[in-house]
Amino acid sequence: MTAERSENNDNLCDVLSERSDEELAMLCRENKVCVSCYSELIYRFFPLIKNKAAAICPDPSAYDDFIQEGMLGLLSAVRGFKDDKSSKFSSFAYSCIVNRMKTAAAKLRGQQFAEDNSDNEEPASTLTPESIIIQREILKELENTLSPMERRCFLLHLSGLTFEEIGARLGIPEKSAKNAAGRAGAKLRGKLVGNDE
Repeated sequence: MTAERSENNDNLCDVLSERSDEELAMLCRENKVCVSCYSELIYRFFPLIKNKAAAICPDPSAYDDFIQEGMLGLLSAVRGFKDDKSSKFSSFAYSCIVNRMKTAAAKLRGQQFAEDNSDNEEPASTLTPESIIIQREILKELENTLSPMERRCFLLHLSGLTFEEIGARLGIPEKSAKNAAGRAGAKLRGKLVGNDE
């Protein structure tokens, strides 16, 4: 957007700035190409999106991606908001924005863990001596019990990727990724209950 506005646009912005969040959301839903209404909502919620991105983003290099996730959360809020007079759009939008960013953060942490599983450590916030020992034992079992493909598919699935995403990442069919992760789960369950295959 440019900083320059015509006189008509200034008048429109003045009119929209007097509307409530709920009214703007409903105008956006009624007229899916109402750029001015979307712009006004973005103007109102962008400070929140920036603050939440800074607070939730686990990797500073992904900050812009989290801004984008927040914007997508705001658009989801516009699409999903039900104006029943008992709920506020701002509360609904806040939840959509934060949940979208938290999901992205969990996925990012999971991908980083799966890609760098040589550290054999959990994120620092959940580390305890017991969890480190248990995790190392489980990873030893993974290495000793599973084939390399089973291990990779299983870890990527645990990180939150779908079988379709795993297949695309590893260059294998979705069904192969699902089967490998299933075999891995069955083998590990067998180890845990003492029924080694």
